[in-house]
Amino acid sequence: MRTKRPTTESRRWRKNAKRGVSPIIATILLVAITVVLAAVLYILISGLTKGPGNTPIGTSMAFGTVGEGSNAANNWYNISIQSAGGGITLGSMNYQIQTATGAIVAPGVSTITVQSVTGCNVAVYTFSSNSWAAAAGASACASGTLGGTAPATSGQLLSVRTANTLALSGDTLVVIGTGSFSGSVNVAIP
Repeated sequence: MRTKRPTTESRRWRKNAKRGVSPIIATILLVAITVVLAAVLYILISGLTKGPGNTPIGTSMAFGTVGEGSNAANNWYNISIQSAGGGITLGSMNYQIQTATGAIVAPGVSTITVQSVTGCNVAVYTFSSNSWAAAAGASACASGTLGGTAPATSGQLLSVRTANTLALSGDTLVVIGTGSFSGSVNVAIP
């Protein structure tokens, strides 16, 4: 019995069926898939997918040591801002003063102010709902606004003033992030 000889058309079909992707194209595809997977993994791990309100205030703000003083009428505690970045404004911070047991010290603290490097007040905080929040108004400086939109910068001085009968020694100043900042930073008052 004689076998049928393949025709040109059937040979072409068999040849096309055996063809695969060239090694160069396969390598390029594997590298591209690896790069895309690595990028997705990096984004998930690095936290770039976080929404608003997720920037920890501790990454944007650092405070120096607390200086203290008093006179016949007031005690004061001055804390310098060592570094501030990430677009943090004075309105992005609220304050609480807590005792060693975590209780909040109420309005016996008369004012919390932030002074610029030149000594003028750039923010005044008033007490309400267990924390001090930036008050709106005109800045004591030649230009700028008070509180909300003023940027927090290195060298500013945070000044907590209390009546002479209220000493904050052993308490903690808690800086709470608001708006696009979250979390808190603690500063021990000596």
